[in-house]
Amino acid sequence: MDIGKVEIRRAKGGDRKTFEKLWQLYLYDFSEFTDMDVRPDGTYPQFPEFELYWKKWGGDAAYFILAEGRIAGFAMVHEFWDNEAAYLSQFFVMRKYRRRGVGSKAARLVFETKTGRWGLHQLANNLPAQRFWDRIIFDLTGTLPLIEKMEEGRRFQLFEMK
Repeated sequence: MDIGKVEIRRAKGGDRKTFEKLWQLYLYDFSEFTDMDVRPDGTYPQFPEFELYWKKWGGDAAYFILAEGRIAGFAMVHEFWDNEAAYLSQFFVMRKYRRRGVGSKAARLVFETKTGRWGLHQLANNLPAQRFWDRIIFDLTGTLPLIEKMEEGRRFQLFEMK
């Protein structure tokens, strides 16, 4: 059953603690593909780029994904290639909201925030994510990505939003 109303909301500085908690859920979920373990205190280590969203990339965007007004996940976007493209570096939809249209609708909303080139990647062993993003990119553009390559255990894609 699809969820009707899906929105994205740009995070503010005061949302950091909420993002940190969601990040832990994301890393737990992602550990299936990374084989990451928790630290002795029971938490996962932060990725270095997490800190960049709150300190360095001031003009870039972290979004909450909302389903029927409730937090259902997040997306993190930053500029790359000297601001020639936007990069969807992290995208997370909580399991409760998967296969209900939330991820597809949220991805579309994120990509519609900027025309032009977009990049993203998936881990080489994360086949469900690869199938999801193949479908999303094709649904949005009607074409295959401009670039698709494997690099450092990641499948990188670049496509154009008009």
